[in-house]
Amino acid sequence: MATPRKIACSPKIGDYHILTNMLVERCLGYETMLVPPMTKRTLELGARHSPDMICTPFKKIMGSFIEAAEMGANVFIMPGAGCRLGFYDVLQKQILSDLGYDCELFVLFDYFPTATRLFKALKEVNKDLTQDAFDTVFYTAAQIAFDMDSLSDFMRRHMGFEVTKGTFEKYYDAYLKEAPLAQNADEAKAIGLKHKEKLESIPINKPKKPVRIGMVGEIYDLVEPFSNCYIEKWLAEHAVEIVRPFGLTSMPDVIFNVENAIAKSGGYVDYNIGSTANEVIAQAYQMMNDKIDGIIHVKPASCSPEITAMAILQNMAQDHETPIMYLTFDTETGEAGVHTRLEAFYDMIVMKGAF
Repeated sequence: MATPRKIACSPKIGDYHILTNMLVERCLGYETMLVPPMTKRTLELGARHSPDMICTPFKKIMGSFIEAAEMGANVFIMPGAGCRLGFYDVLQKQILSDLGYDCELFVLFDYFPTATRLFKALKEVNKDLTQDAFDTVFYTAAQIAFDMDSLSDFMRRHMGFEVTKGTFEKYYDAYLKEAPLAQNADEAKAIGLKHKEKLESIPINKPKKPVRIGMVGEIYDLVEPFSNCYIEKWLAEHAVEIVRPFGLTSMPDVIFNVENAIAKSGGYVDYNIGSTANEVIAQAYQMMNDKIDGIIHVKPASCSPEITAMAILQNMAQDHETPIMYLTFDTETGEAGVHTRLEAFYDMIVMKGAF
């Protein structure tokens, strides 16, 4: 009996799945597929087959995995690390097994992600993987991750003021299609520089004092547009400069150097809250010192570290007289309600600042 071919997929977390696919294809030799675009059905499946009180990202990822399994995926890649989501692989595999899917679930990182541990994990699956081959793929992916964060940050700060609507998104999508073709870090860097010049050449009409709104919070809901009801798109359509420092390349420092985040928090916290919450407080403190016009804090339901951070952020916002809005997302959250709240928050900022 022929061995079934390996078809792998990873959860959609922003656009970072292209990096996961690169690692899996080049280090393990597996085929990869994209999980289907998330829909209401995805949320319904995830909620139905997940424990009720588990965090919302787990449910959304679970729904995506079930839909991918329906399409033939049999290897599921979880990034791991960061928070309790990094320990959910055993439960996810059991749920898929209970639903009748014979599959593997592979975790890229344990709780403390390092390149050395990633190589060992991949080597256990593919005995022929060499250190040199892994290093080439890893540093190529790392360069792409750096460029993705840099280019998307530039886009967030300027796309609300583009002369021709949709140009930034079009150019950035072109980068995302070309970047995975790079065979080494130098090629990846050259592709990033080429597209940086293209983004910088896009005509914009940006006022000297635009409305500036910062975004902080739990990284899944912060990074994945569907999960946060496309907040960034809404803000850009209302000519807002979006400040969102969080990205994949900041995660190693967030995980390994919590003391640095505590030191940058202005004395508002002096212990490790957990996950990325300390960095959330540090980033919000920096934004308020930079006279940001307002901050949006996003989190999934049942996220304990972010619930703790909210009380600290509220004290900080009062001390700095900075408006802050808290948005919690679950599988029942709808775009209309979120966008109504965004509109009220935006109107308040405009009236307060007399823009």
